[in-house]
Amino acid sequence: MTIKNYLSILTVLVLCISCGDDDNTPDAIPFNDRGEQSVADDTFIRDYLETHFYNYEEFANPPADFDYEIRFDTISGENAGKTPLLDQVTPLTYDRFETSNTLYILTAREGVGASPTYADSTFVTYRGANILSNVFDAATNPIWFNLPATIDGFANGIAGAKGGSGFTIAPDGTTVFNNDYGIGAVFIPSGLGYFAQPPNSSIGIYSSLVFTYSIYDSKVTDHDGDGIISIDEDVDGNGFFFDDIDNTDDDNSPNFNDPDDENDGVTTKLETLRDADGNFVSFMDTDNDGINDHLDTDDDGDGIPTLDEININFNTGEIVYPDTDGDDIPDYLDSDS
Repeated sequence: MTIKNYLSILTVLVLCISCGDDDNTPDAIPFNDRGEQSVADDTFIRDYLETHFYNYEEFANPPADFDYEIRFDTISGENAGKTPLLDQVTPLTYDRFETSNTLYILTAREGVGASPTYADSTFVTYRGANILSNVFDAATNPIWFNLPATIDGFANGIAGAKGGSGFTIAPDGTTVFNNDYGIGAVFIPSGLGYFAQPPNSSIGIYSSLVFTYSIYDSKVTDHDGDGIISIDEDVDGNGFFFDDIDNTDDDNSPNFNDPDDENDGVTTKLETLRDADGNFVSFMDTDNDGINDHLDTDDDGDGIPTLDEININFNTGEIVYPDTDGDDIPDYLDSDS
């Protein structure tokens, strides 16, 4: 499925052109400037939205045989009086790589169920295409999507959409979803898509994309099982989990997928306040320095790193939390231990 976020896998794309006759070594063609590409993409998308419409009249008054699929067409001829998409979409702007990029989100039908965040899992059907070009990916049967693993534009574009009220099982054993699920589309600039790193040639570099989707259900997700839902581990809250600030200990796992966010030897579960059933209640800040314990490498602020105030058996993985002064407060939480 090409909707996967390949930015976490591919880091460099080199396009080559031949040199002069006296040098057979190819030259690297640099990436387009992200700022300039963002402006070009936005102009292109807005031009499309101004000159195209979708079958909104069918959604407003569904015919008996309506399939609830979004279809786009040009505003011209017998369709000259149609309302342009630009008047029906909601723009949302996100910063990536120090560049602003704008999504345009169309809600053809608002669902009645819960809404996912960009951190959650969604049960969807979808169709992805280059604007004005070919369909390159689709799922006609609902599938679960882990949104942080998809391209930024899709994850943030579908966030906030509402699912349906449920389903029934037909006599033949098939699942029939209640006809009240959310239906929409998102128009994505290349800076929130694949930019210069498409997973296959059918997409093309610097392509602006459009995904239509139906969302049936969603699940709030805690990817690393640390009791903090993933949406609360986007440290800067910018809709993206892979910034440097979202990986406190600079390892291979960003915080939302890391059970020990600051690598101090104390798991995040032990550095947050829990109820009697082990459910998350609130963050802790033992030394009141404005840094929550699960992001603080010196929890008690005594100048000794937490990692040096616990004992880890690296053969068995067992961790012992010494209490030097016997006051029932482990050293890593006791500033006068």
